[in-house]
This record gives sequence, C-alpha cells and structure tokens, in this order.
Amino acid sequence: MSKPSLSLVIRTLDSAATLGAVLGALDLGENDELVVVDSGSTDGTLEIARKHGARIVPIAAQEFTYGRSLNVGFRAAGRPWVLSLSSHTVPAAKGFLATYRQAIARFPDTVTAAVGPIVGEFGAPLPAGITFFVGDELARGFGFGAGNPNALYRRDAWVGRPFDEQIGGGEDLLWYIQALRAGETVAAVHAAQVRYISRRPTRAFYRKGRVDHRAAARLIQPHQPTLGGVVVRSLKLLVLLLLGRVDWHGARGGVAHALGGLVEARALAKSARNP
Repeated sequence: MSKPSLSLVIRTLDSAATLGAVLGALDLGENDELVVVDSGSTDGTLEIARKHGARIVPIAAQEFTYGRSLNVGFRAAGRPWVLSLSSHTVPAAKGFLATYRQAIARFPDTVTAAVGPIVGEFGAPLPAGITFFVGDELARGFGFGAGNPNALYRRDAWVGRPFDEQIGGGEDLLWYIQALRAGETVAAVHAAQVRYISRRPTRAFYRKGRVDHRAAARLIQPHQPTLGGVVVRSLKLLVLLLLGRVDWHGARGGVAHALGGLVEARALAKSARNP
C-alpha cells in the first residue's frame, strides 16, 4: 500500500523561539511538502523555515485573519491531504506524520477532516485509536484540545468549503460543523498528539482564552468555566512548575488562558441577561 503524501501548512509570525522544535520533530517523507504562511516575521523565523525546505508564502499583516491565512496556505498546497499545524505545537512522539498516514488508510470515504489532540499539561496520554464523529456528535466538542493547531483536511473538500475569513476565531470548529451537516465525517486520531509551547506575552494567552470561549459558545455548548476551576488549575500548574513538568511560560500561559475563558463566559452570560 502506497503511503499518502501530505502538505503541511504552518502559520508564522515571529515564531523563531519554537518553530525549529516543531519542524525538527516532523518525519517528513520524500513527497511531502512544507508551506509556511508568514505575516511579517523579523526574528529569524524565515531562515529556520528555509533551512527545513519550506516554501514561504507571505501575507500582509493587515490582511491577516486565521481563516484567510489558512486559505492562502491551502491554495499553495498540492497534496490530497493538508495538515494544518501551529508553529507552537510540537509532535509528542516519533512517527507523528506516519500516524496520520496510517489513519488515512483506515478512513471511510466520508471523512473530510481529522484532528489530533493537543495534550494538556496534566492530561494522561490518550490510547491509540480513531473516533469518528457524525451528525450532531460535536455538540459538546471533542473532549480534548483540538483544532487547526493540529488538524488534517482532505483538500478537495476544502476547495468546496474554504475557511471563513471573517470569523474572529473558531474557523476550524465552524468547518467541522458545516462538514457534519453536509453528511461528512470528522475523525479524531488519538495517537497524533502534539504539545503546545509558546513564548507569547501573558496578555496574548488571556486574549486567546476569551476568543476560544467566545468561538466555542457561538457554535457548541462548551464547558462553563468557574472561578473555583481557575483556582484549581492555577494550583495544579504551580505544582507542575515546581516538579519541572511545565516551564514558567507554560504555567503563566495556562492560568491566563483559563482566566480569559472565565471572563468571556461571564461577559456572555451578562449580555444574555441584559440584551
């Protein structure tokens, strides 16, 4: 059985601190291609990308949206399956792309997208296997962090349904829901795990927490964060920091993201009470 070749699309903006680790962990095949969509890096990101054989596609910073940058990258991609990967998500184990290739061979013809888990700092590794979602089975999400930081798409399905370029976040979740409504199948490939690393400012994690919750609430019924939950998460992160299982950047980012989700949930609840 031939191994399916993949296009990898990675969005970057001053990602030099993490991009090398991401690209260095990829088991690229001879016929795979790497496309980097960059919106104005000045920190050495492009040099790292070129070193790994990437084709760089620029996008003006003022034109950037999450959906538009992905559409730009997917248009440049030439393989039947396209993997969207973040410049901050490092494959958690060897054979990351091989795991996706093996999954593709098992997919029924109805599968047009697949996600791999973003492993949490205290979440146990998921067992191997594939879960298939159909109909309204994504009403409460995947049950673990997942989306365009680590997501595979059948390119011909994307051609007929490009990502929404105006939505402020959640372009991946919207795509999955539209696919399911069209009678397609979305898969979760449990072993295709990545770990999230970032050196972004605390305020960026906070904003991302708000954006993520707002996007999820618009499309599904997300878990409702509580102040107690944020406190518990913060204490867990403190313990993991002391044990050396997360670094300072990861700990502060996790707390800021959780706090952002809580603030956004409360803002949405208030607006619902006072339309």
